[in-house]
Amino acid sequence: MKRRPMNTMPRGTPTPPRRGLRQQVLLAALDCSGGDLGAVFTAEDLLLAAWKRDPIAWGLRGHEYEHPDSEKIYVELDRASVGGRNVRGGLAGLGLLEKVQQRTYRLTRTGLAAASEVAGAAPSMRGKAERVLADAVSSILSHPVFREWIRNPEMPKYFRDAGHFWGVAAGTPPTVMRSRITDVDHTLEKAQAMLGEGGFDEVAARHGKVLFDRDDVARAMEFQAMLKERFRKELATLQVSLI
Repeated sequence: MKRRPMNTMPRGTPTPPRRGLRQQVLLAALDCSGGDLGAVFTAEDLLLAAWKRDPIAWGLRGHEYEHPDSEKIYVELDRASVGGRNVRGGLAGLGLLEKVQQRTYRLTRTGLAAASEVAGAAPSMRGKAERVLADAVSSILSHPVFREWIRNPEMPKYFRDAGHFWGVAAGTPPTVMRSRITDVDHTLEKAQAMLGEGGFDEVAARHGKVLFDRDDVARAMEFQAMLKERFRKELATLQVSLI
């Protein structure tokens, strides 16, 4: 059985392409947060960090080295597309940032993972992102709502239990609900991709303890899909769109 230790880069990793504006925003989020998922920053903080890295891309036309252009950061934060399809909520809608309040954000686990892979990110961030991912998957697998479902697939029966798993409640803003639910999706997808790199069967800590394996991730993905379908009407009532 192939076991992937934490904090290792797969061999033959291709050289990353030139950074686009979205990737530059993620690097700016790293600059603002230091990779701390609890750190909060504003759109203006992101703009200044991005502008310091690339004045030409983020500067006011004709005054690129003197003044940043706030409109440019708002465009990146508010608009996003995947495969030509617009995603509601921009970078927050993609699950890369969580909108804490108006024009105030923090990195999600998915955002940290994506930012750590951008050319120009500190090498230590890749290891930190993998540790955060492993902790997140472990939390999912040990969550009491998930464990109850393993014992009895008829559970959970009430939305409040699903909300407990997702970290949301009836009063949580729809954009935050969507971000937290999609963050679970992206966390599991990233874990699956981590195992797929090099054909690993499990991820282990440095001391050899198995953190999770392919079957663990597959069951967690099955559980997440079931929750979204079982409580689809409740999510729609709360104006949470997962499309």
